[in-house]
Amino acid sequence: MKTSLFLTSLALLFSSSLSAEMRTWTSSAGSKIEAELVEYSNRVVVLRSADGRRISLPINKLAPADQVMVTKWHAENSTSTGGFASASKQQAVKAQLKPGLAEMLPEQLLDSSGKKISRNELAGKTVGFYFSAHWCPPCRAFTPSPVKFRDSNKKDFEVVFVSSDKSPDAQMEYMKETNMKWYTLPHRSSEGNALSQKFGVRGIPALIIVSPDGETITKNGRGDVSSNASGAIKAWTKSS
Repeated sequence: MKTSLFLTSLALLFSSSLSAEMRTWTSSAGSKIEAELVEYSNRVVVLRSADGRRISLPINKLAPADQVMVTKWHAENSTSTGGFASASKQQAVKAQLKPGLAEMLPEQLLDSSGKKISRNELAGKTVGFYFSAHWCPPCRAFTPSPVKFRDSNKKDFEVVFVSSDKSPDAQMEYMKETNMKWYTLPHRSSEGNALSQKFGVRGIPALIIVSPDGETITKNGRGDVSSNASGAIKAWTKSS
């Protein structure tokens, strides 16, 4: 009876919505849940569902493949003192921006769909601040080049779009139209104005390249991407 009630409760819990950091777990009874593994100790697994609920269950109540996943995760995250770091803690200590770059940016950027993204997604990468706008013909002519360049080098390089468009809608439409998959600052943000002043931007398009530490590598990223796309990343890295 207790086992039946337990499985019924587990089945009800196994109905949360998807989250970008979640995975699907399957119970030995076949119920499923989208949840994050946060702890494993004394053969008890602790999952956290998308809505924040903590679910504790014996490891043998999980499907065999998931039991293997838990033990592998525990082995990989065990420390020399016998403790372990939870997945959430690992995410919390994920690489963060160096102070020199962090001070140029708000804590949250926007992706091409308008979703808020942590600025720490830029950690460890060379960054290009792209000053541009849809109403500017030279910008529209040049934009396909940094789009292609960024997509080919996204492991080491990311772009932050600083828009001079006339409205937030125009800004996001420009990103969608030209297939910009990078990040942007909110429209007419104080950080965007500060960047323009810091780098002395007098006209657009302009592509300013900075190191992961926030040091200016070149203010002529536009020229480098246009004339030396295959060697630009190597040249910038050597200069930083």
